[in-house]
Amino acid sequence: MNFDEPRRQHPISILFFIVKIVKDMIYPFIAFALSTALRDDVHPLLFWGGVAVFTAAVIVLGTLAWFRYVYRLAANVMHVEHGLIIRKRLTIPRDRVQSVDTSAGIVQRLFGVQKLVIETAGSRKPEVVMSAVSAAEAERIRAALVKDVPAAAAPGGSPEIRPDAPASAAPPGVGDVVYRVPTGRILLYSATSGRIFLSLVIIMALYSQVEDWLGNLGLFDSVAPEALLPSSAADWAKLAVAAFVLIWLLGTAVITVKEYGFTIERHGGKLLIRRGLLERKQFSVAIERIQAIHVHQNLLRRLFGCASVSLVTFASIRNDGQIHSLLCPLIPMRDLPGLLESFTPEAVWPDRFERPGREALTGHVALPLAVSVALAVPGWIWIPGGYGWTALALPAAALLYGVLRHRQAGWHLRDDQIVVRFGGFSLQLAVIPRRRIQWFRLKVSPLQARRGLATLQLVTASSAFAAAWKIRHIPRRTAEEMMFRLRRPHPRP
Repeated sequence: MNFDEPRRQHPISILFFIVKIVKDMIYPFIAFALSTALRDDVHPLLFWGGVAVFTAAVIVLGTLAWFRYVYRLAANVMHVEHGLIIRKRLTIPRDRVQSVDTSAGIVQRLFGVQKLVIETAGSRKPEVVMSAVSAAEAERIRAALVKDVPAAAAPGGSPEIRPDAPASAAPPGVGDVVYRVPTGRILLYSATSGRIFLSLVIIMALYSQVEDWLGNLGLFDSVAPEALLPSSAADWAKLAVAAFVLIWLLGTAVITVKEYGFTIERHGGKLLIRRGLLERKQFSVAIERIQAIHVHQNLLRRLFGCASVSLVTFASIRNDGQIHSLLCPLIPMRDLPGLLESFTPEAVWPDRFERPGREALTGHVALPLAVSVALAVPGWIWIPGGYGWTALALPAAALLYGVLRHRQAGWHLRDDQIVVRFGGFSLQLAVIPRRRIQWFRLKVSPLQARRGLATLQLVTASSAFAAAWKIRHIPRRTAEEMMFRLRRPHPRP
């Protein structure tokens, strides 16, 4: 095999090129379709002829795009050439590669191929996305571009353990650790996801406009007894419960399918994470690139004593704009120290936290309470039917939120790391190795100055974004002492 031989993707990738071209051209096509279909003086052959020309054009362009997309591997470098009219050449040195990830959707799995994504340091989007390459070719590219990837990292080459076994119970190997999240825990993670409730709010907001839309189209009479919107409080309650259950079930199913089979593997200095039922995704994270560990508990997960764990890394930016890579969807808090020890040894879970004093309570409560009062006053005046008093619920919730912020605030500083605890109705923690801190600063507001308090802000790197963590309303003397300790040189391991 000639290592420098130019190659193309699997021919099925023509389909993905066609889909991309259709997405780029869909708006002009819709404009043409509407302009011809809604006119009486246009012959139907013109419409269907346009559809045929559009279809033929995207097939030809998709085939040419596949043919013009060529890549080859040289010594520690990958070269990619693509473009129909303007020829683009991309050179990716091995030292700049942060991750080589693979996934397989339904189409890829039907043809036995994988999607390959290559990310480099500091990029806001993947440098290379190949929609269809064979598993052997994906592994060849990975071996050429990723440092220190053993053969066990190949799909199907890792030891398997019981789904409910802790990470420390993995079979012995050369620095290999495997942890599989149980399916029941994936279901709990999906059922308690806040994204489900956000979807419910959006759908209910859209539903409230259905009558107006149908009325404007002449398809609905708003005074008819069969109106879509409920007419009584009981009907509204039934609709709300039915919508909640439906969206909750659908959201739980979608997230479960996405995260099913979540497996974490550590091979030397690399973490390999696999997940997905219909679309099997695999991505790698270099332990050296981990900047912080983010632990999150919402209200529901706190009731079950579980938390989600994410990584903040240089290569954390995904297509959805998030800067966190999920390390574990859900894990009991009692098992969290063992998980960090097995997969992120630089992060150590603290056994206790320092907390701000009672003088910090005002700082945590003042801002949310002031904003809520400003919003509640118009409600008190304008809500009809003698229900203006319900606006008082907003300041009450803000007061509770501020008290919870004060109770949950905390920090733990040791020579090699700092842990920040914060949150309101949810609880969040950030475990930050000291040598990962890019910069920090001390902020003192007029209200804090009167009480001798300050806020310490820590910033870690995360690709084009910065991850900021704040320790709010702590004694200024304590903040200055922490800055002095954090400023001292830290010997590299």
